[in-house]
Amino acid sequence: MLFALLAWRMAIKEREKEPRIEVLSAVGGGLITGLAVGLAVLFLQKSFEESQKYATWRASVEVAESIPGFAPNGRDIRGINFSGKRLHAADFTEADLEDSKLRDADLDGAVFNNANLRGADLIGANLREASLDGADLEGALLQDTNFAYAIVSPKIEKAQVNARTCWPPTMRSEMLEKVIVMPAYDKNGVKIDDMKDGLKGGQRFPCPLRKE
Repeated sequence: MLFALLAWRMAIKEREKEPRIEVLSAVGGGLITGLAVGLAVLFLQKSFEESQKYATWRASVEVAESIPGFAPNGRDIRGINFSGKRLHAADFTEADLEDSKLRDADLDGAVFNNANLRGADLIGANLREASLDGADLEGALLQDTNFAYAIVSPKIEKAQVNARTCWPPTMRSEMLEKVIVMPAYDKNGVKIDDMKDGLKGGQRFPCPLRKE
C-alpha cells in the first residue's frame, strides 16, 4: 500500500518518471493483492477452527447425560436432542428451542425466560422450579409435565396437556382455555378424569395423579 501511494504522488508531481511510476505501481498492486489473499487465508483458517470447536462442543452436549448449569451462550442448539438429560439450573434464556426434544428431561430450576419453545416436546419433563417468564409454548407437548413451582408463561395456546400435567398452585383456569386436552390413562388402562380439582387440562400442585 505504501508503494502504491508513493507511485500515485510521483505520478502527479513527476510526469517525466513514468517508467519508475509504473514499476512502483505494479509492486504496490502486488503487495495489496498479496495482503488481501493473506487475510482471506487467515479468515478461513479462523472460521475452520471455530467450526471445529463448535462441532466438538455440540458432540459433547449430545452424548452427555448430565450437564448442571448448562448454557448455550449464543451457540446454535437447534436439533440437539435433550430428552432424558439432567439439566438442573440450565440457562436457556431467549434460546431458540422450537420443535426441540426435551422429553423426560430433568430441568428443575432451569431458566427459559423469553425462549422460543413453540412445538417443543416436553412430555414427562421435570420443570418443578423452572422459570418460563415470557416463553412461547404455543403448540408444545406438555403431557405429564411437572410445573409444580414453576413460573409459567401465559403463551400456551394449542399446547397439548393431559390430566397428569402438574401446574403450580397459582395456575388460573383461564390460562388453559385454548390448550388441547389429550386423554390420559392409569396403569390399568382406565381413562383419568382431568377435572378432579376443577382445572381443565391437568391438576394444581400437589398432583396425586402423577403417583401411580
